[in-house]
Amino acid sequence: MADTAAHLVDRVLPEAPVRQWVLSLPFGLRYRLAYDARLTRDVLQIFVRRVFASLRHRARLRWSIEDPQCGAVTFVQRFGGALNLNVHFHTLVLDGVYDPRDGMRFRPLPPPDDDEVARVTRSVARGIARLLERHGFGPDTDAEEIDPLAGDEPLLAALYSASIRLRIATGTRAGQAVLRFGDRIDVDQLTATRGQRCASIGGSQELRAARAAKRFGACNVRA
Repeated sequence: MADTAAHLVDRVLPEAPVRQWVLSLPFGLRYRLAYDARLTRDVLQIFVRRVFASLRHRARLRWSIEDPQCGAVTFVQRFGGALNLNVHFHTLVLDGVYDPRDGMRFRPLPPPDDDEVARVTRSVARGIARLLERHGFGPDTDAEEIDPLAGDEPLLAALYSASIRLRIATGTRAGQAVLRFGDRIDVDQLTATRGQRCASIGGSQELRAARAAKRFGACNVRA
């Protein structure tokens, strides 16, 4: 994927600074997105729109541009570092906007600060929560409606669930953690994403008005 990203930056995208935005999703939502292409599309649309909104807002404050234009391309990655099931998004975003007042001149923006990344993350989390509510995925929804795969393909559902949680799915060690050498992190004990231009939003704390978020957990954004 790194080679493809480099190809896009060097040969496809216009000569402009590019920033990678990454959206990581809670386990429950990763599981659902693994077999729900429509929901994957809708979640990605929310993410890209919120990032574009951030760019446009900052461009308006900086240059008073009325209709700044943005550009991006996204990789939907379905696996994590251990080849476990982990649907998440890597979005290459032009790090600035095009100014329609000046022949679509590109105007680069400074990097977003930590507060802005946190604001975008909150906005993404709220948008996803509202989306889940519209799809009927509230905390009181029947489990069979939330997870039709478990009824239609129980073995595949069990494999998906185990892979997301880095657990063994079948055999005498079913349910136990996958043995890993060198990395002793237990995925069940992972804390919120930390570091420069990183933010993690927990559903039950930040999204009290959106009940569906309580079912699926937190969103993480890195820029």
